[in-house]
Amino acid sequence: MKVFWLWLYAAVPITALCVGIYCAGQQMYRQLANDPQIQLAEDGAARLNGGEMPAALVERGVPPIDIGSSLSPWIAVYDSAGTVLEASAVFDNAPPKLPAGVFDTTNASAQVDDPIWIKGEYKVTWQPRADVRQAVVVVQTKDKKYFVAAGRSLRLSEERTQLLGGSMIFGWFVTLVGLLVVLLGYGYVSGRTQKDTQGRG
Repeated sequence: MKVFWLWLYAAVPITALCVGIYCAGQQMYRQLANDPQIQLAEDGAARLNGGEMPAALVERGVPPIDIGSSLSPWIAVYDSAGTVLEASAVFDNAPPKLPAGVFDTTNASAQVDDPIWIKGEYKVTWQPRADVRQAVVVVQTKDKKYFVAAGRSLRLSEERTQLLGGSMIFGWFVTLVGLLVVLLGYGYVSGRTQKDTQGRG
């Protein structure tokens, strides 16, 4: 019984540590998934601020990116009301239409994750379909006439997160089993030593 309580006392902080490492890793993978969208959106907004037209941000003569299947980053320009003006991508054969709440810079929206505008920039997880999740960064131009959005699939990020979770569960299980074996071995050796000492007495 003493061995069990010692094991349980150790299992609690070990479990908490594993959960903490997983959460930190998951957040790191999610934040890294915003690259290179941050650069694309900020550079695009800077070009519009410099006087270029929305059409200049989208390369001509190349097939649009299908965000339902591609891992490639894409860029789109919206007007102040959230209407698509230019886009390098399509979803269901139409330019990507972000939720209306994304373009409301003054009010949080329940339609998207992490609905926070910070200094004219918005990082959001967009899921237009059950099997399609996008890491999207939206930047508003200084004159508030346009929004520049850049997105990329979260598939690789989420696969790495699942791999991390599996590794953490395996490590947690092996650690607890190993700890239990060590404690049982220690208890057995201690018991034998105590009996030998009593026998000599």
